[in-house]
Amino acid sequence: MIDVGDVDKLVEREVDVPKISDEEILLKVSGCGICYRDTLARRGFMRVKPPVIPGHEISGRIVEVGAKVPKTFSVGDYVASLIYIYDHRDPKCSEGQENICRSRVSIGEEVDGCYAEYVKIPYWIAVKIPSLGEAKPEAYSFSACVVGTIVRALKTIGGVWRGGRILITGASGGVGIHAIQVAKAYGLETIAVTRSEEKARLIKNVGADHVIVYRDKFSDDVRKLSDGEGVDYVLETVGGPTIRESIRSLRWGGKILLIGNIDPSPQSIQLGLLILRENHIMSVMNSCKSELREAIDLISRGLVKPIYRTIPLDQESVREAHRVLEKGGSVGRIVITP
Repeated sequence: MIDVGDVDKLVEREVDVPKISDEEILLKVSGCGICYRDTLARRGFMRVKPPVIPGHEISGRIVEVGAKVPKTFSVGDYVASLIYIYDHRDPKCSEGQENICRSRVSIGEEVDGCYAEYVKIPYWIAVKIPSLGEAKPEAYSFSACVVGTIVRALKTIGGVWRGGRILITGASGGVGIHAIQVAKAYGLETIAVTRSEEKARLIKNVGADHVIVYRDKFSDDVRKLSDGEGVDYVLETVGGPTIRESIRSLRWGGKILLIGNIDPSPQSIQLGLLILRENHIMSVMNSCKSELREAIDLISRGLVKPIYRTIPLDQESVREAHRVLEKGGSVGRIVITP
């Protein structure tokens, strides 16, 4: 990416293979997931420092290790990576808080990312994939940004309980379609909402207990499906366009787990709906290493089956992927396979 702006700022260029330091590993990229955040960064809504190679959803095979990298990492190992680099010597970045420590640097925005054949990362943000299972190496590219963040939302922050009810917005998107699977793995009854009749069948096929196709509102339908009470949790992957209906879909004491927002403009919500029913909005900022480990385990055991399509690493394919994401036309994830 040579600058912020339209998709024409995504330019294909030849660069040298990165040189690693003693504490870094060099990966041959297996997969690089394309995230909606990438489009926000490209448009200048994130702390991006162009020119920079975009892409933060990384899986790959180690082809070189630095002199001070622990022996637990070897050439030939497959790994997935966190989406940011943090200072592992900073006491404020202890495990479980790496995602919110002030020293973190965003991959693909402040340092070069994975829209490339090779990427270098410090060893401490990588997690080895012990067994690929039935999944291909590129399927683990969005372990941290998608599956791991969902794990953090539901388990670490939300404290979900088996038998609870959850509403998932944006259910056909890259986050929503995998959130259904994680929620089912944790024993939740799932209600998925989408605007597309065409995508409703796929959503049902991945395990959603109920699918609501809506035009403007969905909270009345949610209440009908939850004995008139509302749901215990909402996993909010869309943000501004659905947040009001999501709040109205909660039971008293229920929680909004805010995991995404496609509209960066300020939002207005009716605070009384939160106060008078003691509802909570809980934000979720990426995953930490513990959630990344669990995400890899869920995928390798087949409890989460990654849904994605692959594209080659070329200028027009990547530009078109950004256009598709901005129009909301993607089902599952789009992954670059160099």
